[in-house]
Amino acid sequence: MDISSHDKTAAEIFRVIASQGPITLYATNSVSNMPIGTIHRHFKEMLETQKITVYDTVKSGRKKISYGPTVYGFIYFYGIDSKIRENLGTYFDTWIKKEQFCCELRQAGFYAKKIDQNPKESKKIFGKFVYFYSGVEDQLAHLVKNLNEVPRDVRWFLGGFLLVRKQEYLKAYEDLLSLMPGLRKDIGNIIRDTAKSHNSMKKRAR
Repeated sequence: MDISSHDKTAAEIFRVIASQGPITLYATNSVSNMPIGTIHRHFKEMLETQKITVYDTVKSGRKKISYGPTVYGFIYFYGIDSKIRENLGTYFDTWIKKEQFCCELRQAGFYAKKIDQNPKESKKIFGKFVYFYSGVEDQLAHLVKNLNEVPRDVRWFLGGFLLVRKQEYLKAYEDLLSLMPGLRKDIGNIIRDTAKSHNSMKKRAR
């Protein structure tokens, strides 16, 4: 995989945050020896894209803001950085001790009791979770760059799924479903296939 110099720098900074955080921008500068401007630019970008988040703010004297990784940050950098992949378990052991990170795991669908009572099993699940959604991110990136290669029905389904979340389009979508039997059939097939896959996963989870 070809990785831009921008992403290589971002991954290096993220590794510092993941291994030594919660950490301030200036502490990251002293550890990495990168120019403070470069670190500031990447911190700002990673905050905006939710790859890192604020963990603590100290307002006494000079304001100090400490940052830590997000679950999405691990997902994103897992796909482009081998060191993140190799050390994912170690990072998990560090951040599972932080309530803010555990809260994010619960929001992502992790079972709260298992996080507390069986962190070893949770680490295995986290590894699979990050691996899977890193693949999802890769497919989305491929979709953006190679839209013409994606079959039209897939593009329409994905685009329609996103569009109906906008209230002004929902009524038109409902009207089309009632007026076009063929459209209902296509969507019904997709829903049935999805349901079969879901039921299969439920059986294996028992």
